[in-house]
Amino acid sequence: MTHPRTNIRQAVAQQLQDNIQNVTIFKGRAIPIFDQDIPAILVYTDHETIKEERWDTDGCGELTRELDLFVEAIDIGKDELDDKLDELAQQIEQALDGWTVPDKKNAVLRFAETNTSHDIMGDKIYGAVQLRYTLTYMTETHHNHD
Repeated sequence: MTHPRTNIRQAVAQQLQDNIQNVTIFKGRAIPIFDQDIPAILVYTDHETIKEERWDTDGCGELTRELDLFVEAIDIGKDELDDKLDELAQQIEQALDGWTVPDKKNAVLRFAETNTSHDIMGDKIYGAVQLRYTLTYMTETHHNHD
């Protein structure tokens, strides 16, 4: 059985692939990225908190989870790099605005924050814009299957 986080990352990556052209989409962050892969978008998850668990109700309820979901766009450039990153961020925001995770219609995706960073390697400047979303969703517990 696949963990819901895996399905969520795959669904987000597919939504971005369907709506953003000329970009390489990766489902994870531990991936070597080469210049030929850029511009690239990484979809990954991080911290997850259980907001309510079955013992908060009648012992047979679902788990309510809040997941940090990151969509990070990477590009290369010079003077125009910030503009390129802003364009990618706008495309990501538009692709995920109002979108619901397939098979998780009860999930709520909230746009939380944006961070940018730059790294100089030789004569190249790489930039990244990281969009953090929180996704609140529910999963069944063992007791739901009885």
